[in-house]
Amino acid sequence: MKTKKDKFEPVGAECMTDAELSKQLGSYQRTESIGMLLGVLLVIAGCIMMFVYRNIAVICILVFAGVALFLLVAKPAQTKKKALMQQQLGGFFHTELTKAFGPEPEPATLPIDRAYLKAVKLSAVDFTECTVTDFHEGEHKGLRFSAANVELRRTVEEKSGPDNDNWMTRTETLFRGIVVRCKDICDPALDIALNDLFQERKKDDITDPAAFRKYFAAHTADGREVNDLVTPQLRDLVQKLEASSGSAKLCGLILRDGDLTLALNTRYVFAGVPEELDLRDIDGIRKWFTASLTGMGNLLDLITESPALTGAAE
Repeated sequence: MKTKKDKFEPVGAECMTDAELSKQLGSYQRTESIGMLLGVLLVIAGCIMMFVYRNIAVICILVFAGVALFLLVAKPAQTKKKALMQQQLGGFFHTELTKAFGPEPEPATLPIDRAYLKAVKLSAVDFTECTVTDFHEGEHKGLRFSAANVELRRTVEEKSGPDNDNWMTRTETLFRGIVVRCKDICDPALDIALNDLFQERKKDDITDPAAFRKYFAAHTADGREVNDLVTPQLRDLVQKLEASSGSAKLCGLILRDGDLTLALNTRYVFAGVPEELDLRDIDGIRKWFTASLTGMGNLLDLITESPALTGAAE
């Protein structure tokens, strides 16, 4: 007698048809979304109860139920969704990556990991947690580079409650986007790092020196301030990087020892697909993945063609 499979049951290594994969990925994605939504609503309800009724028992039930939905429903569905997509489409992803940027060296010569991110200080604010995904190192038109999707977070303690007599710990996202490293791309004499000062701003013209200094700090490897050494070409490069997509915002840019490191806040996902994409569309997954590689190539072209890398001013 056949038994009904649990929708969270791990799928075997057999190759699935697009229709089968579409159905399974859609099920995981739907379960993840429902678990996340209900979990958030319950936690919000618990926070409201804290201010309105101050019933500790009810607050605890709502908050714990919300957290449980996330940990026991949404998170497992997300994990299985990613594992299944990698299992069934990983061969396609690897082939496209190799076709676009060549084989990946082992070990990596331009790593992007916690140790490197801590050392280079791409963010003006120190992070306590980081996530690095979809790392790849390769070549584009003779340029050796590496890239990854990165999220930096920090833990913040702040007062809460109606009388500010309680302390609450929360996690704050400092950066979510891509980190790119390029080897031997700029003048070795250059030693300048730009960091976003986390000032609220619109995408106005930042090529004006006064406007640029309001939003970015420039310094050398030893910490010396060098705002006066920011050239018009460098300001123009930052402007173009932020204009490369509707969501792009510079977090950090380092030109040092002939190499470049870039941290760009963006919803663009390198070598992957955005979270909001309907995973029932298998052809859409393939197209988005390929488009993400094309987008990286375009970004590398934009950087390579910039006169800011020579260090010469107008």
